[in-house]
Amino acid sequence: MSDSATLTAPGNIRDAAEELRAAATATAQQFRDALQSDDVKAAADRIARETALRWREVSDNAAAFIKEYPGKAALAALGIGFAIGLLFRRD
Repeated sequence: MSDSATLTAPGNIRDAAEELRAAATATAQQFRDALQSDDVKAAADRIARETALRWREVSDNAAAFIKEYPGKAALAALGIGFAIGLLFRRD
C-alpha cells in the first residue's frame, strides 16, 4: 500500500483519533489533579495575600504623598492625564 492509502484508511483514522482522544483525556486529568493540589492552592492564597498587602502599602503611601504635597500630586495627575490623552487621541 502507498503512504496516502495508509493515512486515509478508515481504520487508521479511527485508531489515530482514538489514541488522540485517550491522550487528551489523560492530559486533562493530570491538569485537573494539578489544579486541585494543596500546594497550588496554598501558593495562590499566599500570592493573593501578598498582593493585597502590597496594594494596601502603595495606596497608603499615595494617600500620604497627596496629603503632604497636594500641588505636586495635582501636577503629576495632570501630566499623567495629558500623556494618556496623547496616547489615545485620534488623528
